Amino acid sequence: MRTNLRITAAATTALVAALSLSACGSDSGSKSSDKAAASPSVSASAPAPAATGGASVGTARGSDGSGGTTGAKPAHSTDKHPSKKPSSGSGSGSGSGKAVTCTGSNIKLTATPVARPINHVLLTATNTGKTTCYAYDAPAVKFSNAQSPVPVDKDTIPQAVVTLAPGESAYAMVRTQGEPDGTDPYMTSQVVVYFRGAVGMESTGRSAYASLSKPVGVVDAQAMATYWQTSVSPIESW
Repeated sequence: MRTNLRITAAATTALVAALSLSACGSDSGSKSSDKAAASPSVSASAPAPAATGGASVGTARGSDGSGGTTGAKPAHSTDKHPSKKPSSGSGSGSGSGKAVTCTGSNIKLTATPVARPINHVLLTATNTGKTTCYAYDAPAVKFSNAQSPVPVDKDTIPQAVVTLAPGESAYAMVRTQGEPDGTDPYMTSQVVVYFRGAVGMESTGRSAYASLSKPVGVVDAQAMATYWQTSVSPIESW
């Protein structure tokens, strides 16, 4: 009887141990499955390799999230910029191209003896070109075979450089002789004018010739000229 009870107790103890091991194994497996389910798949979460080459520049999303490109433009951009034309740059708002110096190349010169004051000739220089020109300083005037241009009256300097749009004229007066001093004047019916540049009083460009409507008497030592003017009024009684 005691032997049977020992066997039954031993069998019961073995059964309980077996059930405990089975329960532990099941719980361990469940925890492993839960951990596996909770861990993300590396291949599913890894970012796709970034595309390379020029095409990606034009389609990459900007860092500001706007969807536009923030880097360089595609190699073949369709942007077009209008060409810049040079400015016309005329001195008085007329004419085309950059203003130039008035010379015999773009000036028509006329010389007219005036009744008052006596022994005076009015020079008119008209811009015949298509571009505005500057009549700098005073004309360098020579009659016949004079060795040098006549002196210039510095009291007639204008307030600004005379600027001539196409078709406009500048004016200067020339005194051919002064008070009689016993010197006999020579007669001439032609005058030549040399034009001055922006720097100094040296002549520049082509000269211009004009024929007088009638001969005038000239005494080189007494002759004098005014600066170019925009109108006749400042020098009409000079």
